[in-house]
Amino acid sequence: MPKNIFLFCILLMLAGCSHLSVKHLSSNPLSFDQEEHLQMRYWHFSYVSQVENDYYLVKGTGYPRQESLPGWGKWMHNLWISAYLSDDEGRVVARDLKVYPTQELDPDNGVPLEFRLKPEKMPASEDIFVTFGYRMQLTESRYSDPRTQRPLTGEKSVFFASEKALTR
Repeated sequence: MPKNIFLFCILLMLAGCSHLSVKHLSSNPLSFDQEEHLQMRYWHFSYVSQVENDYYLVKGTGYPRQESLPGWGKWMHNLWISAYLSDDEGRVVARDLKVYPTQELDPDNGVPLEFRLKPEKMPASEDIFVTFGYRMQLTESRYSDPRTQRPLTGEKSVFFASEKALTR
């Protein structure tokens, strides 16, 4: 039993040292009241950052990059998009998440974004960065359930795309 308590204490200490990191993702310095653009592997984000009361508001549009996605993918399932604020080391200081219903892929109009980010503690350096994370599944049909597709049958099934913060 004392051995288990010791291991549990070590795990708690390690968990306290871990943090979310977006260092591996493209990011922009936080700027206010001007349109910014951020291109990622499967999405392009156009947004404006503002200060509202005691939080940062990031508002804009996310556009799926059709040239990076399979041509047969017409419907987005299980789509979520996150906005992150990070320090110059990529440590996440604030994040917000938006989940979207199943919808048709629309690279021209994209999906609306609105995130409220409230850092618990601002980083020591004054450099703050904005980035986004996302996860989605594409199918040919609106009524395809990505969880039940069988990719080994030779049928077109599901395309999965994801970029997000990592625990370090």
